Amino acid sequence: MYEDDKMIKEEKKIKYEGVKGTCHIREPGNAIRRHTGSWRIKKPVIDHKKCISCKTCFTFCPDSAIKWKNNKPVIDYTLCKGCGICANECPVKCINMKRDKE
Repeated sequence: MYEDDKMIKEEKKIKYEGVKGTCHIREPGNAIRRHTGSWRIKKPVIDHKKCISCKTCFTFCPDSAIKWKNNKPVIDYTLCKGCGICANECPVKCINMKRDKE
């Protein structure tokens, strides 16, 4: 039995199952397995010239959308929801939120 099947069976025990408008988190931290990037309005854009590679953006990203390549942050836009936490937490303000045109 798959993990998702187990969760669905457990959810059937929940009182509010089937009630429209009720949402709940099945499994915390599961965004890495989903393509959630289509939700955003703005996306973070990194100015690598300003970046000091402190990994603060990586640490605070709730969706694990920031990876490290060649000691620099790279954003996986299929996972990024555009929350802006990375831009807000960046100590040198090298991340700017730009309107996503896609």
